[in-house]
Order: sequence, then structure tokens, then C-alpha cells
Amino acid sequence: MPRHRLMALAVVPTLLLAPGCGGGGNGVIVPPPPVVRVSVFPIKATVRAGSEFSFFATVQGSVDPAVTWQVNGVPGGNSGSGTIDSSGVYTAPSVPPSPPTVNVTAVAKADTTKSATASVTVTISITVVPAVASLFLSTAQCPVTQQFSALVSGTSNSAVDWSLDGLPAGNPDTRSGTITADGLYTSPATIPENPNVNVAATSQADPQQSAGASITVSAGGPQVNQSGQADPIRLGTSGGNANDKTKSFCCSGTLGSLVTRNGDDFILSNNHVLGRSDQAVPGEPITEPGLVDNHCAAAAVVANFSQAVKLQNASHDAAVDAALAQVVPGEVDTTGAILQLGAVDCGGLAQSAPPASSTVTATVGMPVAKSGRTTGLSCGTISAVAADGVRVQYQNSCGSDSTFTVTFSNQIIIEGASFSSAGDSGSLIVDAESAEPTGLLFAGDSDGGVTVANPIQDVLAALPDPGNQALPTIVGGDQHPVAACTGSNAPGGMARSPVRPRLSDSAMARARSVKSSHLAALTSDPAVLGVGIGSGDGPGEAAIVVFVERGKQHRPIPEALDGIKTQVKTIGRLRAFNGFSCEPDRKTDLSRVR
Repeated sequence: MPRHRLMALAVVPTLLLAPGCGGGGNGVIVPPPPVVRVSVFPIKATVRAGSEFSFFATVQGSVDPAVTWQVNGVPGGNSGSGTIDSSGVYTAPSVPPSPPTVNVTAVAKADTTKSATASVTVTISITVVPAVASLFLSTAQCPVTQQFSALVSGTSNSAVDWSLDGLPAGNPDTRSGTITADGLYTSPATIPENPNVNVAATSQADPQQSAGASITVSAGGPQVNQSGQADPIRLGTSGGNANDKTKSFCCSGTLGSLVTRNGDDFILSNNHVLGRSDQAVPGEPITEPGLVDNHCAAAAVVANFSQAVKLQNASHDAAVDAALAQVVPGEVDTTGAILQLGAVDCGGLAQSAPPASSTVTATVGMPVAKSGRTTGLSCGTISAVAADGVRVQYQNSCGSDSTFTVTFSNQIIIEGASFSSAGDSGSLIVDAESAEPTGLLFAGDSDGGVTVANPIQDVLAALPDPGNQALPTIVGGDQHPVAACTGSNAPGGMARSPVRPRLSDSAMARARSVKSSHLAALTSDPAVLGVGIGSGDGPGEAAIVVFVERGKQHRPIPEALDGIKTQVKTIGRLRAFNGFSCEPDRKTDLSRVR
């Protein structure tokens, strides 16, 4: 019994000491050392043979951020799998390894048991030379060519397959030009709907690897329309009101075409180009080139502002944005010639030519052309007509953030990002097959995908002589094709873009009636920017096209109205298409318009 008691007492001191175990005898608990963690960014990469790529490593849990780099477990790597320097710059080997994926690892110097790894896939390298090219149009007698070469490294097989806008070499679709199996590109005879053509070379050794080049195709380029001309000038050129500027900004557009009235010649353009959006008074000077192309300083005076159709405070929907400026004798070509509207010469450049003196009513599917300050000569197709409730934003003065909105009726819509841009306002739009005037360009959406034009018949009717009500007429000549848009002097096989079938008169009349009965309800929605008539699903079939503003919620739109299908198209806000330039650096900025 005493023995048992002694055994129990012997245990007590051990239990009493236990709380102090590991605490140094004073009761304080010491935390374990921090855990070191390493991260590598990015964790995956594709690097072409012989090129460099930078990796980044972070170390947590240590005051020492340093790491050592390895490739496939070898510090610093080697020539077979690639090398990496102390700052994380990986240099791929000149030939992809087998397998082509290697591991790049960062090891913490603070704790060499801690690391992070990224995988790198090494591919062959392809470069296309030249990477950028600008070419004019080909003609039957004078094809315009550009030889492209593909530089392939990382493989003994240097062969490539060439393609053009995604179509293989030798494809019969020649709207963007042609390219041979050896990389010889021949420009088309017509300006493509998208004048920026893409050439690509794809490796035969690894079809996943390719490289490209960009070609801009034109009939002279916009520089023709922006440069000052010797007297007498051709139209379709940069120009505008010499007073269209403020302390910080200046604005210009396009001097569109020549008209005559009572024996006097006038330049036809927009109110917001010639008339400063209702602010101009008769006699103000009109210059060529415009302020934006002359460092915001006035250039040669070619006309004087005469008359404009009022934009603001109209009692009803506006029909046109139009103005006249009386020509200074000797300053404008009396034939009415417009830049790039004529035949294409042997150098691929479109020559000046007058439009036809007769006008033509715009129809859905009509191929059209225009020559303007910013995008030069461009080709397109009318996608909608009779567009009502078209809301267009204007600036109260050049460069101003203060705006007003005008609602237009019976407008023409042309879709396509390359047809126009800010600064093209005032351009005459003609039927590409006959050069007959059909519209006056004045606005577009902020995304550059939609152009809005006034019917030319409405424009001329809105500008009578205040004294005797005589109307202006277009100064022009015989009908002729716009060669750069139709390919009228094309080499064999160079086809122009197909044109959609035009609507029948009965389909158009029916669509107008239905649109009219539903217009008020549709345009009461603030998100709706206009309602027009376009081409339906079947040949000759009409559709009611509702244009809604991108980024705005719109009310539900029925799939059909009284049996006619609807199409909903999302566009940017519509703005008057004037060019815009800033002072004091005088850099042209066409991202804003007035």
C-alpha cells in the first residue's frame, strides 16, 4: 500500500511540468517558421524557336525573393531545351525539341525544396516579308503585283501554303486579288469591300503555325483627296468653311460636287461642312484643302457660302443636311470632275471624271461609290432606303461637347466599315454602274459600320433660288461606270463583288405602307435610331429594318409587322461626319466628329 502511494506521488511532478514543455519555462508559445511558397507567371507559354520569352517568379514566406531558374531540371538550361538567365528570360532553342514542351522552374533560394514550374511549347518560327504593303489596282494591261516571302526557322522543311483572306492560293474568288503557291500577290481590279487584305503563310511542317501580312488596296488612297490642288480643283476633296474653328479645334469635310443654278456655279456639300451647322452667314470663305489638312489655317478660297437648309429648330423632321457655296471664278473645274471617279490607268490609279448629269433614285442593292476627304474612293452597296426617324447628333460648334439632335426622314443607309469615316461628309454618292448621283453623304455611326445619306433629289429640291425658285442641277456628263468599283477595265477573272437583287416595286410599296403605320410606335423607343426598308430573305423580298443603339436596352420588336419580316441591327450612335483637328499640336483626330 505505501508503495502504490509513492508511485502516484512520483507522477505528480511530471504532470505539473507539462504545461511548460516547449515554452522555455515561461509559458510563451513560439510559432513555427513561415512556409516558403513560389509562384511563376505565366504557367503556360508558346515560344517560337530562337525567340525570347520572359517569366516572372514571386516568393512568399521569406524576405529573400531570389530564385534560381532551371529548364527541364538543368540550372540555366542548355542548347537542346533552351536557356534561361537569372532574370527569367527564356531563349528557345533554334530547333524545337522532341517532345516540343519543356518545363521552366523557379527554385527559391531561401528554401531550395520549394519551387514552381511553367510549361513551354517551342514551335517553329514563321515571318512574312514584307509585313505591310499598299498597292493600287490592276488593269488588263498592267497587273500590279507584290512578291511575299516566308522565312521559316526551326525545321528543315521551309515549305508553306499561301492564303488570301482565308482562301487558299488559286481560289477562284478574286475579289481581294489573287496569290500564287509561290507567294506572288496580284491586286484586284476593283476596290474590295474591305480594302485591308490579309495574306497568310502556313507551315507545311506544322500547320498550326502561320504568319501574316496586311495589304491596303486602293485606287490612289485618301492622300489624293487631302492634298491641296492647283486651280481649277476637282471635287471630292478636303474643304470647308474657313471660320469653322475655335481656340482649340478646327473642322472640315468634303467639297462634294458642282451644281449650277441660273447660270451660276456652286459647290454642293453639307450645312455642317459649309454652313457651320446654321451659324454661317452668306459670303463666308470656303477653302481647299480644309482646315484639318492645313494645320488649322485657311488655304485657298475656292467659293463663298451662299445658302443652307436649316438644321436646328425645324418644325418637322428634316429631309436633308445640305448647303451651297458660290464658286470663285476659275477655282473649280467647270466640268464638275470628281477625284478618282473615272478610269483606272496603267499605274492602278483612278482618274478624275465628272459624274453623270442625270440623277437616279436610290434602291436597295444598288452598288454605289463615293470620293471623300478621309477614305478616298470607296465602293459599297445600299442596304436600306426610306429610313425614317433617323436621329443624328451634331455639335453646336467645332469640337464642342454641347450637342443637338436632328431627326431625318427618307434617308439612304449603306453598311460597311470601309465606306466612309469622319471627314467624308459632303461626298456625292453615285451609282457605281452609271456614275449617276443618288445621295449626299452626311452622317455615320460611331462604330464606323453605317453611312447615312440624303437622297440627291431631296437635296436639289431643298435648295431653290430665293428669287425665282429655280432648282440647282448636277454639273456632269454622260453615264459611265466607276471603274475602280466595277472592274470595267479588269484583267480576266478579276470579278467584282456580287450585288444583292433589288426589290420589286410592289414589294417596296407594300413595305413603305407597313413601315408608315408602325413608325410612331417603333421610334417612340429612345433606343431606336431609325427604321428603313431593306432586303428580305428571298429574292425581291422586302424587310423592315430597325436600327437600335448599341449599349441601350430596346423594347421587344416583333419578328414581323403585318406579314413583313423585321430585321434588328445594332449600330453606334449616329453623328454628323465632319473631320476634327486639335490645336496646338495640330494632329488630326477623326475619332470625334461634329
